[in-house]
Amino acid sequence: MPLVKVIRKGVTPSIRKVPTSTAAVMLPMTLGRVGKEAASENEELTRVEDVNDAFAKFKPEIAFKGSAGPEETEFKADFKFRTMKDFDPENLQKRQEFKDEDGNITYGRNDIADLKSNIDLLYRLKDRWKLPAVRRAWSSEEQRGEIIKALGRLREDLQKVAGKGGTE
Repeated sequence: MPLVKVIRKGVTPSIRKVPTSTAAVMLPMTLGRVGKEAASENEELTRVEDVNDAFAKFKPEIAFKGSAGPEETEFKADFKFRTMKDFDPENLQKRQEFKDEDGNITYGRNDIADLKSNIDLLYRLKDRWKLPAVRRAWSSEEQRGEIIKALGRLREDLQKVAGKGGTE
């Protein structure tokens, strides 16, 4: 049987070009362009390197308007998407901060965030009614009146947010 000698060598370095682009060349995407090709052969395409680059170049945003309930209460929300996390339902229910070139901070309109905070407030209020101290306060005529006044002020604030303004 012949003798086979195995020699192990280390890694041999070699030069190879590393790909830098992992994304395709993108078309300007608008609602009217969904499912269509380029308008002409001369159309300038936008090159996108990654998802963060796409958000920086296209700056996607949406202005949402809807209505709910028998009174057709209108609510609006303005969203500007900067990362994929902005599409998360939890983040859509929060107010977004925007900084302009001067460093000033503005908040986009988001009635959904206001609605969620009011619902959370009502759940906390419901939980407080179970506390023994609140039950004792409700049994006292004077303290019951104070609780009713505070709830009336809360109702007025909620009606301002909802845009109803009326009393029922």
